[in-house]
Amino acid sequence: MIDRASPIPIYHQLKTLIREQITSGLWRPGDRIPSEGDLCQQYGISRAPVRQALADLATEGLLVRRPGVGSFVDHSPAKPVAPDSDIRCVIMEHSRWSSILTEISAVWNSTHPSRPVRIRAETFPHSIFHDRLTAAIGSGTAPDLAVLDSVWVAGLARAGFLYALEDLQMPANSFSFARDAHQAVLQANSYDGRLYAVPATVDAALLWYRRDWFTAEGLAPPQNWNELVSTSRHFLQRRVRERYGLTHPLAMPTGTAGGEATVYTLLPFIWSAGGDVCGPTTANLDSPGTRLALHFLRELVAVHGIVPAQAVSYRADTAPQLFAHGRVAMALGGSYEAANLREWSRWHGDEFAERVGCVPVPPAPGTAPVATLGGVSYVVLRQCARPTLMLELLQISMDPMVIGGVYRSALLASAGAPLDTSLPSGSELPLDVIRPMLAAGRGRPCVPEYVKVSRQLQAMFEAVFFTSMPVEDIVRRTAEFIGVICEYPCQATQAPDDRGAPQQGEGRTGRVQASRFAPSANRQL
Repeated sequence: MIDRASPIPIYHQLKTLIREQITSGLWRPGDRIPSEGDLCQQYGISRAPVRQALADLATEGLLVRRPGVGSFVDHSPAKPVAPDSDIRCVIMEHSRWSSILTEISAVWNSTHPSRPVRIRAETFPHSIFHDRLTAAIGSGTAPDLAVLDSVWVAGLARAGFLYALEDLQMPANSFSFARDAHQAVLQANSYDGRLYAVPATVDAALLWYRRDWFTAEGLAPPQNWNELVSTSRHFLQRRVRERYGLTHPLAMPTGTAGGEATVYTLLPFIWSAGGDVCGPTTANLDSPGTRLALHFLRELVAVHGIVPAQAVSYRADTAPQLFAHGRVAMALGGSYEAANLREWSRWHGDEFAERVGCVPVPPAPGTAPVATLGGVSYVVLRQCARPTLMLELLQISMDPMVIGGVYRSALLASAGAPLDTSLPSGSELPLDVIRPMLAAGRGRPCVPEYVKVSRQLQAMFEAVFFTSMPVEDIVRRTAEFIGVICEYPCQATQAPDDRGAPQQGEGRTGRVQASRFAPSANRQL
């Protein structure tokens, strides 16, 4: 049976159960195994872990998946395979990369029958992925290939763990994606002016909202902080909450339990208010814009009750799950969650588009939205014995004729414009929302020490939401820690005075004045 209390992911438990039934002879070569729906019903789980388990087993060669027919135990005779045909790869859990890797290896094997490969993928949750990868590198057991969060590339490259793409001596036209990718995407995949990763997807932070509920209530999605509060207050009304069965209006990751999702989701509030984390040479988190944004975020919990105190325990996937199950009207998250929302809600096609909408993260009043840009990238590890082969496989990964359909089914947006423009249009694919955000989007700090910086930012947000420590003290201490981590001097700036007039050198055009949202017992937004 599936043990929901176990720390082992549900999809991995299901993989083990299916594998045991095959190796025990219960299911023999050529047998059709139960359908996705039957497995969901038998084990009381959703389709997402079932599909992940089946995709992994297909990648490992135990199952053969036939679209529209089902999954069968592989009955093909064992082929003499060279010992070095196995390619070890690590991917992030729920990244839907197993099916993409299966397509890549199938195309390679069909065009190179004398040089077959078998990609063996191992998955880890995002929260432990970086630690597991670096531990494997340190023990000399690193994989050949990794599909990871692009924000980690600079640190791994500086440590000497990755091949720079130019060192693999591939033709220049192999990197044509570099001409089309957004600057923030390229920067995230580079270190010291050299490209170390192939950007596979691009995503953006956004606000999911229940389009059908907003229409029924005569509301428009919020366009700034004031509207976010007023809209949330509408859904806080008892009659409205009871009508839709809501627990709270808004869900979002808020601290260390949410991991990187907390930073990814909440940085747009700081950026739109004129704050930042660190520049090329200074830690400049301690600024009026940062303090302004954090005061506003604190009030979402402490003053308005829009976000519950229990949000301190929210994991990275808690907010989108609450949204998909109809417990909240809005959720802050990322475009990469689209496929999971579709699976958890069981809405597909037009129904999904009718019920779910998304807009940029609401900015400070009078400013434009700023989206966090992220994405998933391929990297070749230095311990890989066949790096040129890895890059040849990655060339296949950028061919829209090969993986375009997989991207479409997983609601993924590629990092290269040519691939996106070749994909069929569809209301479920969030490209229409993501592409306009790219021009105003920003990447997270591209510093080699980002893993440590992120942990400080997670702790900062958690302290803002769930302690009574003054925001000014929290920001100052976090800035100091980041300065030590990056070996940067801290650059603190003074807040505007009580009249809202900026100090000399402050108050650039487009920035919100701190007095507009300064803490006050009797003011309203």
